[in-house]
Amino acid sequence: MASPSRRTWTLALALVISLVSGGAHADSRTEFLIGRLSSDDFRVRTNAALALGATNDDAAVQPLCGVLDDASEVVRQASAVALKRLLKPASVACLKGHLASEKNDSVKLQLSRAIEAIEASGGATTTDDPAGGDAPKTNSGAKYYISIAPITNNSSRPQADVDRIVNAAVRAKLETLGQYQLAPAKESADAARAVMQKRKLKGFYITLALDKLDYGQDGLKVTVKVVVFNYPNKAMQAVFDKWKQMPGVRPGDKSAEETLIAATAAAAMDTFAQNAGSF
Repeated sequence: MASPSRRTWTLALALVISLVSGGAHADSRTEFLIGRLSSDDFRVRTNAALALGATNDDAAVQPLCGVLDDASEVVRQASAVALKRLLKPASVACLKGHLASEKNDSVKLQLSRAIEAIEASGGATTTDDPAGGDAPKTNSGAKYYISIAPITNNSSRPQADVDRIVNAAVRAKLETLGQYQLAPAKESADAARAVMQKRKLKGFYITLALDKLDYGQDGLKVTVKVVVFNYPNKAMQAVFDKWKQMPGVRPGDKSAEETLIAATAAAAMDTFAQNAGSF
C-alpha cells in the first residue's frame, strides 16, 4: 500500500490541473494560486505550489520562497519542485538559505536539485533544446507538437544524469516515431499557438517523473510517471505509469541503471504515442 506521502503527491498531480487550466490571463491565475498558498488545507497549498511552477511567472518566485517555511514537509517539497520548474535565477538565494536550515532529508534533496537545475540552466548552452543538445529538428511530416517539461527526479541519481538520460531517450523515441515535432524549451504560449496554427499541429505538454530506483530480489525496477496535458493551455488529458525490470542487477550498477531508465522513458513515449490520437 502506498505511503501517505506518496498518496499525497499522487493526489497533487491529479488535482493540480484544476488550478492551471482555463482561459484566464497568466497574471490573474498567478494571483489566484498565490492566494491558495494561505489555505488551512496542506493539500490545497501543495496543489497551488505545484501549479505555480507551471506558470513561468516571475511573480511566483517570492510566494514560493515564502512557503519553504511551511509547517508541512509536503508543501515545502512542492515549493522546491515548483521553483526548479520555474528556473528563475532570483530563487537561488532563498533555496540556498533554506537548504542550510532545512532538517527534513526529502525536502533537502528537492532543494538541492532545484539549485542544481537553476544554476545549470543559467550557465549552460543557449540552445532551446530540453535535452541540452542541438535545437529540435524540424519534422515537416509532423502531426503533433510536443513540449517536454523539466524532468522530476525522485531517484538517488544526480539531476544532471537523469535530465541527460531521460531527455535523450524521449527525444530519440519521438524522432524515430516520425509524427512528432519537439517544441523549444521556455516557449511562450503565443509562440506555440503560432507554430501550431501555421503547421496545423495538435499540441501536448508532457511531464515525466522518475521514481526512486527499486532494488529487490528480482533485480532493479524503474518506474516513470507520466502526465499528459494539451498544449499550450495545459489541461490534463491522461496520467499513467510505465515500469520495466532488469533481473540480476545489484545496487550501484550505474550502467544498468542508465540503460533501464532510458528504456523505461522510451517505453513511456511508446505508450503516449499509441494513445495520442485519442487524447
